[in-house]
Amino acid sequence: VARELERRHLLRNVRERGAQLRQGLETLVERFPNVLHQARGWGLLQGLVLRDDCDLNAGAVVKAALEQKLLLVPAGLKVVRMVPALVISRRDVSALLARLERTLQLLQA
Repeated sequence: VARELERRHLLRNVRERGAQLRQGLETLVERFPNVLHQARGWGLLQGLVLRDDCDLNAGAVVKAALEQKLLLVPAGLKVVRMVPALVISRRDVSALLARLERTLQLLQA
């Protein structure tokens, strides 16, 4: 397993794509301040914390994301978690963030 991780440069990919994902999530927190409280996590295990005073819960966000062909996981009532594959590409992270932004736009409408 360790040789495969090294051969495919998966740890480097996790660091780079994790940083890309974090930056994108922090941008979404800035764009949707009445819905999102903060981004948190490390590597590719990232989450968005919904504001306590927001009517939305994690289940509603996950359901709406599925309609945008984005698989998210609720982690409690107010946290939505992303758990992408270690081999996720730059383009895939960009698509994830775009679909997540669209989901949040639709939920705010």
